[in-house]
Formats: sequence, C-alpha cells, structure tokens
Amino acid sequence: MKSVFKIVWERLYLLPALHFKAYKKLIWHKNSFLHSTGWMRSLKEGIPIDSNGDPLPWMNFSFNQLLKEKLTKDLKVFEFGSGYSTLFFSGRVYSVTSIEYNKIWLEKIKRCAPENVKLIFKEKDVDGSYCRSINYTGESYDVVLIDGRDRVNCFKHSIPALSQRGVIIFDDSSRDRYLEVFDIGRKNGFKVLNIEGLQPKMRDLNRTSLFYRDGNCLGM
Repeated sequence: MKSVFKIVWERLYLLPALHFKAYKKLIWHKNSFLHSTGWMRSLKEGIPIDSNGDPLPWMNFSFNQLLKEKLTKDLKVFEFGSGYSTLFFSGRVYSVTSIEYNKIWLEKIKRCAPENVKLIFKEKDVDGSYCRSINYTGESYDVVLIDGRDRVNCFKHSIPALSQRGVIIFDDSSRDRYLEVFDIGRKNGFKVLNIEGLQPKMRDLNRTSLFYRDGNCLGM
C-alpha cells in the first residue's frame, strides 16, 4: 500500500505538475493537435469544425483527414443522418442525398445546404422504411455514411445500393450493438479499416470503420 505521505505528495505536487505540462503542450501551444485540428475551436463554438471554421463530419479527425484526401468531385454520397457531414461532403463530391428523421434539424440543414444536396425526411423506425430508404431512390452510391438510427439494418440495405466502386462508412463502430456489421461485411467480401481518435469537441475515443472492396472509389 502507498504511504499517506506518498498519496499526499502525488495529489498536491505530481498531478498538478503533470496537468500543467499537458496544458502547455496541448492548449497553450497554438500548433498543438487540439488547435491544428480545430478541436479547440469546435469546443468553443459547440459544433464540428476544423481550425478554419469549415464544417466536419462528427467523426474522428484522422478519419476526416482521410476523406479530405480521398474524396473526388465525381462521387455520389448517401447519408443516414444529415448534419455538418452533409455540408462537408457537398463541397467535395458530385451529389449528397441525406435521410433525416428530425424535422427541425432537417429544416436547419436545408437553409444552408447547396444545390447538390437532396434532403429527405423519414420517420425513425426499426427494420422499416428508414433503413430501406436508400433502396427507394433507385440510384447507386459510391459512398454511404451510416451515422443515424437502426444502423445495422441500414448497413444491410446499403450493400445492394452501392456502385461497383462503393464503400460504406460506419461511425461509432466500437459499440457492442454494432458488432454484427463486421460479420455481415466479411460475408459480403468487404475489407475493414478501423480508425480511432478524438472527435470535434468530444473527449472520448471515437472509432469509425471503412468497409471497402478492391477497386473502390477511395483507392484503398
């Protein structure tokens, strides 16, 4: 057991000293990870943005950087769940179709969405029309982002709606209730790239998974 003296020493001196070092390296220095990625700015403004104030998907910074480098103007994107990701994609791809179950949020995004964005309202349900909405469009998509409701079923119904070069992005994939998607993906010939890191504004580790096959649109 630790002595009382050692416990007091750590609490009064060692921990404060460590916290001060962390403050100097991550918060005080303007070129630190927290500043250069936009984490500090997103914390201040309460929305997912980068250091320039441009919108980001509410996924970890490392995955967002991958998208910045790989997305091209000829891609068609489908999202389960609209938001800042919709605005992020709209400036980098050909078109974005987003499904949203929150009418108030949908109207907010509509007010700032450009012409290449199509927003569709769907009531949230389980294994119903929400997860099948991607099939109702009659189109195929190069990138599907699953970050809304009923995610496992959304994953299942996204597979036949992919283009030949299509990929699926599955956010928060570390949650136990989503483990099934890895088996489904493997059975359908997908490889998986898991990327972890901090999200804008948030403190906990986020994992986002990219499901891809050979010849995919991101060149993975």
